[in-house]
Amino acid sequence: MKYFVLILFVLTSPLLAYADSNVTPGQWASETTGGNLAYQLLKPPTAQNPSLPLVIYLENLPVERIGQESNESIIGSLLKAGDLVMVLDYAKNPAAKVPTLDSDTLKLRSDLFAKKLLADQAIDLSHVFILAEGCQLKRDVSFCVDGKRNLGMDVIYPSHPKRAVGTIIEFSCDNKDRMGMYSLVFCTDTTIDTAGAAGFAVAMADHPVAAPYKGFDPLPECGYKLKAAIRTLRSLQEEMGVNGKIGVVGFSRGSGMALLLAAINDREEFENEGAWIGSGSAPGVDSSVQAAVVMSGRFDYLHLIPADKMIPRYNKMWGSITNHEEVWRKQSAITYVTTNLPPLFLTINVSEGADARHHMEVLRQRLDELHLSYQYEPETEPRGHKMPVDKVILENIRKYLDQRLN
Repeated sequence: MKYFVLILFVLTSPLLAYADSNVTPGQWASETTGGNLAYQLLKPPTAQNPSLPLVIYLENLPVERIGQESNESIIGSLLKAGDLVMVLDYAKNPAAKVPTLDSDTLKLRSDLFAKKLLADQAIDLSHVFILAEGCQLKRDVSFCVDGKRNLGMDVIYPSHPKRAVGTIIEFSCDNKDRMGMYSLVFCTDTTIDTAGAAGFAVAMADHPVAAPYKGFDPLPECGYKLKAAIRTLRSLQEEMGVNGKIGVVGFSRGSGMALLLAAINDREEFENEGAWIGSGSAPGVDSSVQAAVVMSGRFDYLHLIPADKMIPRYNKMWGSITNHEEVWRKQSAITYVTTNLPPLFLTINVSEGADARHHMEVLRQRLDELHLSYQYEPETEPRGHKMPVDKVILENIRKYLDQRLN
């Protein structure tokens, strides 16, 4: 009987199940828990590239596990796909919940970027994903073809969920690499990394505009691409087991995209399903969003502050506002804001630039004029052009998304 028990352990132990994957133990200093967390680094049996995608898998979190696929099955599929997998054990520490967990996901990315973590590993920093346990990764989902550019998204979702959940989509601030590490760390972006632990599926999508970004989001083209992304994401509803409700989050060059998506829910002129978009756009699928978190950005080109440094560039692109006012108007996301708008969540750092703070005030005035509902919570700790890390604001964003999507 003793021998039988030993054999059973060998066959089911997570570490020994991946022994051929070259398992390396280690410890990492957690800001959330205030102590060191044990991790196991698992290398795939065969490496396809000199630098590997990295998946950080957060196990034993003190939150409800919605995805019911086993850790062994999920990790095995990631290794089979050729990913390096870091299994980080939170040992049910009660502090490791959203929004306090956001501190750790941001620190994980910061430490990787600064080579304070896994410095001896060849990691593809454009493909680092953080998954709460029970979540799966679906990469490179194409939603639009624009010439030679194939726009895609990476989706993280509870696998075999015990209940259907809502989905959050973010349009990247990096026009070249949607999961670019520098952009995520610089912007203090934790949306994509903690959504799974907060009870959502989440997608990071390519920005509609190709690199290099010059500060222009041409309409209606961007609207077509945004709608294609939503249709494609919603078309995965049955496969992922989500509930079909989608909320968009946007910061900086993504904030105007978030506002525009919310504003054009019922605008037929943006439902272009032409052949140039490609088959990935899921024609005929609902393209509406049910929530939008709009952060610092540009929304209205007709009402700029005189000191706005972008005015000469706009003049060169669109002609003077005096002679081409309608062109400037059509490029403004705020132009499309009507009474058919879901309630918004607005936030901005109080030390943002004068132009960004002005745009937020113009947006709020427009919403007030139309008697539209919104929640406004500015971050008061001066941090400049950053996404919020204030725990109260992060918690209230999650509550807002939970109410709208779940």
